[in-house]
Amino acid sequence: MDNIGKQRLIKRIVFSSCGLIIMVLGIAMYIKANIGAPCGDVIPVAVSHFTPLTVGQCAVLFHVLCIIMQVLVTRRPQIKHVLQLPLAFAFGILMDVFLNLLDFELVNIFYRVALLLAGIIIFSFGIRVIVGSNLLLLPPDGLAREIGGILGGAMSKGKLVFDIAVTLIAILITLLLAGNAFLVVNIGTLICAVGTGPLIGLYMKLFPFLDLNNKPNS
Repeated sequence: MDNIGKQRLIKRIVFSSCGLIIMVLGIAMYIKANIGAPCGDVIPVAVSHFTPLTVGQCAVLFHVLCIIMQVLVTRRPQIKHVLQLPLAFAFGILMDVFLNLLDFELVNIFYRVALLLAGIIIFSFGIRVIVGSNLLLLPPDGLAREIGGILGGAMSKGKLVFDIAVTLIAILITLLLAGNAFLVVNIGTLICAVGTGPLIGLYMKLFPFLDLNNKPNS
């Protein structure tokens, strides 16, 4: 790899890392609003309610499970699966850091809604930055891509199936263990499912310069 290639790779890694930090901060804000966890994080949040593990630790285990499922779907381990492991641990560590920093409880529903909306705006932007870096996907998104391939469609179709599946599993977990089907799945989860895609699409149009792939001078 020549110097220009190394510079492009470093820039993409920096962008991807910044996107991950932004995204996890937004997710932590969303969780703190306590009006429903984001779709991709409902299972870690649900499991954390019934175990001594933190949300971040549950997220790491969930991401590792997603990597294992990718290997089962593709029927062989690939380098991208191995490279997703550091992302899984980084995600979990950042999650616990931000949840600890956001050490407060909001009672007023208006403040909680405001925090939730700010969270979805922020983590959607983080996803947009990660997509623009054109590097690895997080394990859940990688699994959604594989599901989309099985269904013969785009990743968006796999993402829809994945989100529905994990949401139903989270509902089942909280229903069986707490008798409350909507302990972590609530109106905020629906807002996440409906609002994240359009927000990312808006950011794609507003910030085309964040796409680092095909930029000769990037």
